[in-house]
Amino acid sequence: RLGRTIRAAKWPVLLAWIALAIAATAFASRLGDVQRDDSAAYLPGGFESSEVARLTEPDPAHPDAETAVVVFHRASGGALTAADRTAIADAREEAAALGVPGVQTPGPVQTSPDGSAALFTVGIQPHQADDDTVATAVERLRTAMPDADSAGLRALVTGEAGLDVDNDGGDVDGPLLLTSMAIVAVLLLLTYRSPVLWLVPLFAAGLAVMVARGGAYGLARAGLAVTDLSSAILIVLVFGAATDYALLLLDRYREELARHADRHEALAEALRRTAPAIVASAATVTAGLLCLLVADLAGLRGLGPVAASGIAVALAAMLTLLPALLACAGRWVLWPRVPSPGRDHGAGRHRLWGAVAGLVGRRPRLVAVLVTGALGSAALGLTGLHVSADPVDKVPPHSESVTGRQVLADHFPDGASDPLAVVLPAGAAPATVAVAERAAAATDGVAKVEQTPPLAGRGTLRVELAVPPYGDGAADVIDRLRDRLGDAAPGSLVGGMPAVQADYRDAALGDTARIVPLVLLAITVILGLLLRSVVAPLVLLATVVLSFAAALGVSALLFTHALGHGGVAADLFVYIFVFLVALGVDYNIFLMERVREERRRAATAEAVRRGLTATGGVISAAGLVLAGTFLALTQIPDMTVAEVGLAVAIGVLIDTLLVRSLQVPALVTWLGDRTWWPGGRS
Repeated sequence: RLGRTIRAAKWPVLLAWIALAIAATAFASRLGDVQRDDSAAYLPGGFESSEVARLTEPDPAHPDAETAVVVFHRASGGALTAADRTAIADAREEAAALGVPGVQTPGPVQTSPDGSAALFTVGIQPHQADDDTVATAVERLRTAMPDADSAGLRALVTGEAGLDVDNDGGDVDGPLLLTSMAIVAVLLLLTYRSPVLWLVPLFAAGLAVMVARGGAYGLARAGLAVTDLSSAILIVLVFGAATDYALLLLDRYREELARHADRHEALAEALRRTAPAIVASAATVTAGLLCLLVADLAGLRGLGPVAASGIAVALAAMLTLLPALLACAGRWVLWPRVPSPGRDHGAGRHRLWGAVAGLVGRRPRLVAVLVTGALGSAALGLTGLHVSADPVDKVPPHSESVTGRQVLADHFPDGASDPLAVVLPAGAAPATVAVAERAAAATDGVAKVEQTPPLAGRGTLRVELAVPPYGDGAADVIDRLRDRLGDAAPGSLVGGMPAVQADYRDAALGDTARIVPLVLLAITVILGLLLRSVVAPLVLLATVVLSFAAALGVSALLFTHALGHGGVAADLFVYIFVFLVALGVDYNIFLMERVREERRRAATAEAVRRGLTATGGVISAAGLVLAGTFLALTQIPDMTVAEVGLAVAIGVLIDTLLVRSLQVPALVTWLGDRTWWPGGRS
């Protein structure tokens, strides 16, 4: 029915999509205006640090100042000289005279206890939450600070403002879109070896991305938290998924053109054969993404509907726009290899995968054991993965702010640059404030406590830690401090950046504990309904979970040893899990749907051989495309985004080349008809 509709209305469908994309572009261009990268988008709800942030930043349009720390040290080591101290004082005066809007008067120069480093702080007030204010001020500060002179005095701008600027690549959506298009174009050219055909799915995917970004703007206006990460993932996800669906449809269209003289009949049959698998695939990914709605973290919770809507747009585009384009273009678009009835067009294309399928069919147990063992060995890399709450680990390792932060750690007390902020109960008497101050000072792991100016009628304390502020030890100190203050001054709140990061880690791990089983349950139910079996969904899900563990193990080795990352964010697991499991099941659905189709005419082992032979090439091409689009995320300076992109790309390749090509066919062949229990022959 869909094929007949496309045949009758191909031009109206094409024009409707073009008009929709043009209209959506007007909204997509304003997506950056409604993206939320303020603290509310990342802070977990219901935590003390969230409430402190709300109290200290009551108006999002006028956020609190960010602090830049300008630290000086001698590159060759050794104590600062009198000339160095004079140069540092002059640099402070230079910072005070910058004349950049939002830059506040620098604080006094502080010298490290060992006399070999010094610093001063500069508050930068963002103008109506405009990130450019901070970026401009930090760049001007860096330009104004003295270069390393002949004696070796060096100035580095770090602190919250410096880290944020080095972690922000500016507007990355445009370059990311172009990179994704380039990757897809190259892979399509290599797949089809046609000067024309690659343009068709690329054009359709491009329109799908435009419409999806327009939809994301609407979701943001409706109140969902759409972050920079959500926007970046939306681009690569829609491009990758749309191209995958296109590859599957085009491959079947080529087969049907060799059987039908009328291209419209061939297209209708290709749609009839592939649409169920494509719809099931999209439904699986969408179900997994919507599980993110149970997250505490607003940014993670908002990603679910944004990405799910993108998948829906990709599905609609590939089942309507792409067929309309093919119907309008005719057979010539496949030149120089144009299929026609009466000629064998599949033998050459399927020769490689026929050999792979033959190997799997002859030795299914051996293949299954070897691949499972290899994936299990790769998963051992997880033992070296370290979860970090330190914002430094989100910034490229060789950035100026990271180097400066290391200088601070080497020469100043651990908690001096990142103190905790304690807000006492409203109306607390001076005696209560004093009791709270003594309780905080007596907490094991606290180095220094001092009273600070009241906030909205509430007493406040500044607490420096005696341990690194973002390590596991700091989280323990924060817990002890909250317990003590809960006794000394009930209603006290502990916040500040170390508390924010500790609470963020707890919230991310809690989200992971809720989302992972929910995703597994949702996908198991969908697979069970699709395959009409209990055993097959469990087998497929087990292989995908093992693939996820192997991908994360390999990624952990790359992160820590090859790339020098100190640790990964706690929310990395849930991002990678959702995308790898949902997208990994995709390829298994494509394969198993073809196996079920072939099983109507043959036994399970032969059906697996035919299904793998027919789909091996197109699914592998789809995996390469999806891996390539996610790999484009590695160009973003934010290390968490880059790590998600790299890990998902590795996982998709593992799933495509090992799990779907070898492990799943071997297991299904090994199990035989037991795979379909309790169902019978299709």
